[in-house]
Amino acid sequence: MKKRSILCLAITLAAFIPVTWADGEALDNPWTKIKSPASGQAESIGVPSAGCLRGAQALPDQGPGYKLMRPSRGRTFGHPRLIATIEQVGKILATAKKPPLLIGDLGLPRGGPTLSAHSSHQTGLDVDIWYLRHRPWRNRKNVSVREREKLQATKMVDRKKLAALPAFGKEERAVLQLFAENPEVDRILVNFAIKRELCKTVPQEPWIRKIRPWFGHDHHFHVRLLCSPSDRLCRTNTDPLPEGNSCDSSLDWWWSEEARQDEAKSTDRQEHPVMPNLPAECAPLTKDL
Repeated sequence: MKKRSILCLAITLAAFIPVTWADGEALDNPWTKIKSPASGQAESIGVPSAGCLRGAQALPDQGPGYKLMRPSRGRTFGHPRLIATIEQVGKILATAKKPPLLIGDLGLPRGGPTLSAHSSHQTGLDVDIWYLRHRPWRNRKNVSVREREKLQATKMVDRKKLAALPAFGKEERAVLQLFAENPEVDRILVNFAIKRELCKTVPQEPWIRKIRPWFGHDHHFHVRLLCSPSDRLCRTNTDPLPEGNSCDSSLDWWWSEEARQDEAKSTDRQEHPVMPNLPAECAPLTKDL
């Protein structure tokens, strides 16, 4: 993969121009203090790594075909289109009597930065969905908060061999396909080893074009929706999806020494977050604090 393309994606996922902070200095983040959505018509503002959200909707705690994990984190809000997409896929799985989706982080009530492991999830268009091969709640309608706080996601990648584990199989591919074929979905970020596994097993499937390789993501995948025409201040990504399924030599870059260096930098950015410069339109969303 060309270095330029990797850098463009990294910039989009990281921020516009971040404000740097001295080592050890606490980051005062007003967005994590907000407990309710901003009123008004739903609108995603900015880019996933530097933006905010008006008119957010909370994902219900659990519903047909899905369970919300780690609800204590409070990252349960998204654009109503994101909530509808999750619920739609959940209902398909429930009707087919398949195991439920395990939903990880969405975003904060008004979007904005969390200054944690996520640099994105700021405009209400992103959701993490766990991999879990052996699901204990296949036939249970309700699962306690305590259970959903304790359960761990299942890793699907061998970090030493940089290869997909046998646990990643037809069931996991089917869920990825359900999201990838949804017209609301722009792209899905997975570990690069998962992308290679898809290229080996289902290279002819057109939906894998939306499956994009990235670092980490060994126990979950990341779904991102397109900006809608009504979100006039929203930008999804700087670069459009490349043509084809990306199962060519460009995928080999992810196993290179250069990629390992970039992965280390990506991990460092997660461990030492910075406050992004947000669009001016985001400022009114915190004025009532």
